[in-house]
Amino acid sequence: MSKYCIGVDLGGTNITIALVDLKGKIKEKIKISTQADRDANFVIKTIIENIKVLVRNISCSQIAGAGIGAAGQIDHVKGVIQFSPNLHWRNIAIVKELKKECHVPVLIDNDANVACYGEYLFGAGKGTKSIICVTLGTGVGGGIIIDGKIYRGAGGGAGEIGHITVESKGRKCNCGNHGCMEAYVGALHIRDRCIEKLKTGRKSIITKIVDGSLSKITPKVLEEAAFYKDELALELWQETGMYLGIGLASLINIFNPEKIIIGGGVANAGKLISDPMMKTIKERALAVSLHDVKIVRAKLGEEAGVIGAAMLALSE
Repeated sequence: MSKYCIGVDLGGTNITIALVDLKGKIKEKIKISTQADRDANFVIKTIIENIKVLVRNISCSQIAGAGIGAAGQIDHVKGVIQFSPNLHWRNIAIVKELKKECHVPVLIDNDANVACYGEYLFGAGKGTKSIICVTLGTGVGGGIIIDGKIYRGAGGGAGEIGHITVESKGRKCNCGNHGCMEAYVGALHIRDRCIEKLKTGRKSIITKIVDGSLSKITPKVLEEAAFYKDELALELWQETGMYLGIGLASLINIFNPEKIIIGGGVANAGKLISDPMMKTIKERALAVSLHDVKIVRAKLGEEAGVIGAAMLALSE
């Protein structure tokens, strides 16, 4: 009888591989450098070797299957990473390679989808049917669960929450569009907005905190500056929360979810970002849908992805 699933969280910097029981508990995990500068065959071979280490004392009959979460455009039906900017991969049939070596069912999905699935099953979304997860990090990621299933859209591209337009003629986003939520709420864009304001001559303790090296500005630095009531830092958090609220209000109006789960490093700013976010949501979301939704913090942290990936093996 199956007791475990294997989860693989394939990132551009690190890979986490875990043996997860059917209750979502990690029995053992391995974290290694991705070495994305090497070719795909090397990375896949490394994953296979480490999976074999994890299951060295377990019979095949105890493994229900394996799941992979990876950033980028994923064809989850064919098991192909169509394009991953972090890995610089195109059309890599990773599922086929893992099946060949591991002799268990293998599935793959976008990393934001599997993290959302992990939170849905065992984290802040447990006990619900419909949730939206938003990850506030370098960029803004998202996943959608509707009636207990990952919503992928017609071509697998659903959940690109960071690319909701919040300003019609706004800042340029990395996707090439203008005014995306990510261009205001992603950590690197928050830094860039801060630098732009400082270069207009604004006075701020931020410059002192980073010892004049503006490239070192991070959300953590802005939290520290806000603690000292720095006017520029408080203004940046106010704006960031407002733009986040605009995007989330749109999601609430469209999907009417039970919960919106927010995670990622930028969310650690707490009330600095959540207060203006909630003010904006209350101004913009329809009353009926707003009444139904709870907005909560993620619970599983960086383990959401690997747990969710492992559970893909049981999802279909």
